Amino acid sequence: MKTPAPIENARGEEELVKQGWTKQFLASGPRLQEASASYASIGLEVHLEPAQAKDLACSECQPPQPSATIEGWYVIYTRPKDGAERAPNETDELW
Repeated sequence: MKTPAPIENARGEEELVKQGWTKQFLASGPRLQEASASYASIGLEVHLEPAQAKDLACSECQPPQPSATIEGWYVIYTRPKDGAERAPNETDELW
């Protein structure tokens, strides 16, 4: 599994998207390890950012400070490795 970015080195989502990263989902523990390994096994680069309260879908679950980190939870970002074909998107035809 890729080592998560330290909190002090965390980047904003806008910066990551500009660099070609796609946000996948929030995870921790075994699910984080499984998802990271699965994405890597299909040839994607995996980047983990410390999750912040603003990443939670439920506004009632958020602590008062949206920038507060959630210990043990990470946002998984992926992108194709250098030289790899781009990932398909919803406008691509299946056949």
